[in-house]
Amino acid sequence: MKFSVVALVLATAGSGVYGLEKRIVGGSAVSSSAFSFVTNIVIDGDSSTSVCTGALISPTVVITSAYCVADPISNKALAPNRIAVGQGKISSILGTAGSKVELTKVLAAGYAIPQAVNVHPGYNSIAYSDNVAVLVLEKPLVNATSANVGAKIIKKPSTTTNAAYTAVGWGATSNDGASYPDQLQQTTLAVGSKSVCSEIWAPYTNLTNSLCLAPIKSSSNVCSGDGLLVKVATDQSVGLAGILNLVATEDDVPAVKCTEEGAVDFFTTFSNYVAWLTQITPLKESDFVSTASFSYDSADIGDDDQSSSESESDSDSSSEESSLDDVDSESSDASRSFKLAAPLVAIASVAFGALF
Repeated sequence: MKFSVVALVLATAGSGVYGLEKRIVGGSAVSSSAFSFVTNIVIDGDSSTSVCTGALISPTVVITSAYCVADPISNKALAPNRIAVGQGKISSILGTAGSKVELTKVLAAGYAIPQAVNVHPGYNSIAYSDNVAVLVLEKPLVNATSANVGAKIIKKPSTTTNAAYTAVGWGATSNDGASYPDQLQQTTLAVGSKSVCSEIWAPYTNLTNSLCLAPIKSSSNVCSGDGLLVKVATDQSVGLAGILNLVATEDDVPAVKCTEEGAVDFFTTFSNYVAWLTQITPLKESDFVSTASFSYDSADIGDDDQSSSESESDSDSSSEESSLDDVDSESSDASRSFKLAAPLVAIASVAFGALF
């Protein structure tokens, strides 16, 4: 395993301040009405404008990654006037990914500058710790009401190996970040085993606020902060599991290319931050934590032809998962396998110090 200098620079410059594009590579389109809580977050960078994804947990509170809205060097929150929040396709406004667009143009399209930007105090972009942030809006976005926000945090996301989740996002759609999509993108991921994931990224062994998954389709994966992890409940509501923290392989932490062979994804799980959310927002736990039951189909990694009717529920009773009509199901088309390594996060800190 190695810490690539290129990958390390990209990690530390991962915020939109330096224009690294967020993306879901090789995903499929899904109706944004199926996920009406998903937001675009536009970052006004020094030389470019970038986009990442967030979720409304109330009409005026957006949860996202700290990676999206924090300075990559200081790890402190960006000034609110460098951020705009909105919904729907952004391609017609921003044009080519990586180009510079004034926020005034974005605001004219109905986006809003947040009233407050709260980055978790434990966030560290080198250690990949506490990668979560909250934006508080002065007033609801257009059409963002309690009735159609519809997303609450899953209190206990499944950690069972091969349990299937969906990741959604609005970022650029290729590794070169050439363009933004006209439709919300999705890809399917499956939970990896704790032991194997820990061998790829050693800190995972002791983390309680992280979930490791891998793509079940070889050409499709989340990338660079653009992965909101969701699950449809048996009552058709949508639960929020987490936000992408890190993509890694046996050779690179972080991965230089998100569709590398053996790439796995580490997500920050929202359920670990419920107490913090109640401290920094006017919300009560009951306002944003789901009480629904979630059933998890199995999506085996490395056996794309195998289908399974096994499912797991977070309640004592088992039930089959119902899916939203607008959500396209993805079938896996190539083998994926986890590879082994034992990285040391301390090496990243040393390399970082040498670079700056």
